[in-house]
Amino acid sequence: MGCDKGLDCDKVKDLARILIYGDIHLSSRNYGAHRDYPKESLHYLRTITEKAEELGATHLIGLGDLTYGRFHTLEYREAVENELERQFELVNGNRYEIKGNHDKATYGMTEFEYYINKGLIRESTNLKIGDVNISMVDYGQHECTEIIPPDKDKINIVLAHDYFKFSDTKLPEYGKAIQLDEFISWFGVDYLIVGHIHNQEIFEGLIIKDGIGNRTIVHYLGCLSRPAYREGYMEDTGALVFLTIRDNGEMQYDIIDIPLWDLDKSFNLALNAEEKEKKKEREQKKERSVDISDIVQRLDMHERNVGNPEDIIRNMEGIDEKYKDKAIELLKDGGA
Repeated sequence: MGCDKGLDCDKVKDLARILIYGDIHLSSRNYGAHRDYPKESLHYLRTITEKAEELGATHLIGLGDLTYGRFHTLEYREAVENELERQFELVNGNRYEIKGNHDKATYGMTEFEYYINKGLIRESTNLKIGDVNISMVDYGQHECTEIIPPDKDKINIVLAHDYFKFSDTKLPEYGKAIQLDEFISWFGVDYLIVGHIHNQEIFEGLIIKDGIGNRTIVHYLGCLSRPAYREGYMEDTGALVFLTIRDNGEMQYDIIDIPLWDLDKSFNLALNAEEKEKKKEREQKKERSVDISDIVQRLDMHERNVGNPEDIIRNMEGIDEKYKDKAIELLKDGGA
């Protein structure tokens, strides 16, 4: 059909609208200090479904760690399957999930593998949409997965599940990272959107090849359900990424803020404080036991005729004075 007069026949069209989310960590069991982790994790799964519908997403992609272990109630499984079926229908089957470290196990089939076999989610793949290349990389497979060769005339995106950073990136202690500076296989990648880290982080750096640097933006989307409570590190807003790919070669990168439950609704903070205090007491007791045992051992090895035991203890190096005081107290009571 031709264009009617007065209409803009050259209007830019959307080729794809891609919604991306981080670790969802579904679980039918309570977790950490949560008041009701099953209910909360389902809430965020439904929120993702609702956002996909609201935004008219054509693709939905998860960045891995679909679950924490196997579900143990049929009610929870039914709720999850209802959402996965709805998501699959909304995006006409363009429903992908990267395989995270929690999506494989030695005990047998994981929930991730079960839903792959059931056809409700699809495995990692590579997508070429207009002038945008999207490559998906499973956990631990960054060195052996062939991404779409980055093209300087395209927008090149990698979706992955691992801990990546640059040598000069300032981040909290998240463990051992994969250094990007000289990871030349990904030279030319413009965006690296990642799961695995449970807080949202965004930074950039240069991947170097033959003395030339290519700027790469790294974005960790975090985990909406915030599995563990870490005082001082808790976020009150989660994030999704929404990519709009247009037929004129442009791509719009939007960060969608997702309000998270208040901490006192999410977590039993009193129980968490109690557990924290118990852990502190256990550590102090263990430390005290080790230090005083060390004093006693060193005292036994010392030539007693060199001086009296109290002076020997007082002159010991590398031991906190409070433990020396306790050792002398035990010595006087006949306990050392």
